[in-house]
Amino acid sequence: MLEAILPSGLDALGWGPDFEDAYQGFRAALPAGEREQVTPVRVVGVQRQTFQVRGLHGEQEARLAGSQRHAGALTPAIGDWCVLEPVPEGAGRLLGVLPRRTTFARALGAAEDTRRAQAVRQQVIAANVDLVLIVTAPDADFDLERLERYVQAVQHSGARPVLVLNKADLHADTDWWVGGLRGLGPDLEILVTHAEGGEGLEGVRALLQEGVTLALIGSSGVGKSTLTNALLGRLAAPTGEVRESDQQGRHTTTSRTLYLVPGGGLLIDNPGLRDITVWDADTADFGELEALAAQCRFRKCTHTTEPGCAVQAAVQAGEVSPARLAAFQRGNRRGRR
Repeated sequence: MLEAILPSGLDALGWGPDFEDAYQGFRAALPAGEREQVTPVRVVGVQRQTFQVRGLHGEQEARLAGSQRHAGALTPAIGDWCVLEPVPEGAGRLLGVLPRRTTFARALGAAEDTRRAQAVRQQVIAANVDLVLIVTAPDADFDLERLERYVQAVQHSGARPVLVLNKADLHADTDWWVGGLRGLGPDLEILVTHAEGGEGLEGVRALLQEGVTLALIGSSGVGKSTLTNALLGRLAAPTGEVRESDQQGRHTTTSRTLYLVPGGGLLIDNPGLRDITVWDADTADFGELEALAAQCRFRKCTHTTEPGCAVQAAVQAGEVSPARLAAFQRGNRRGRR
């Protein structure tokens, strides 16, 4: 029986019984001589070829083990828990990624080639995130449809979305913008902040507790980096100017970093996302629907009310869900634009 190791030092990084069980299972499968050498670490930074990881022995650089690269194994993302094999000199080796508690991802390729659904691929933005703060501002870039897609992506990941209206100093009355955010869902928590002036931050800090991982997403220029610096109490993330003409910001955060927040909790600051397409493994490949569509009576069938529609027949027979058909139709509409 392997001795359980659940040091309190890892709790602050978001460790829990689910990761412990997975780690012990991974460790038990290693050769006897290697079991005592490995240790669990969390990915706190991602570069092109290397990863910054943090564990009981502090922070260090690591690389994905060659066996993992050649086997096509899961690539670590910011927030992942991995099994590290220390190396006497140089970067350690990541032997594997532990199963994720949550996966915040988006679909790439949909806008470029919607006619070929197989081209859509997943980009993991962050792993094992508990809360995602969707940051916006009361300016010309305020877009409820885009914010709704953010909310859907966060909910699909398994994390809890929280809406943050930052830069509240831009208007004396923010009720109109807050009212719009309330329309995105009755159960969504909404916080109003002015990060640069330190106003409204107590609501955000209340979400941060030991072991809780919080991520920030939103368009460039909404003040995510300023909010990050305010919560950390130091200039950790670069900030940039906003253009006077359209209130649009530049991408000041170019990589994802996981920070330990003073007083407890962890924070991931993400580069600005102009928009997001929800990643759904069940709808990423519509191969069977494309095969059915080829059997429709009309070549340009929209799969709505046309007679002889093979896709609608499959839906009525219970072979295809209405939700999957709706996603397929959205992709086809984007492809015809």
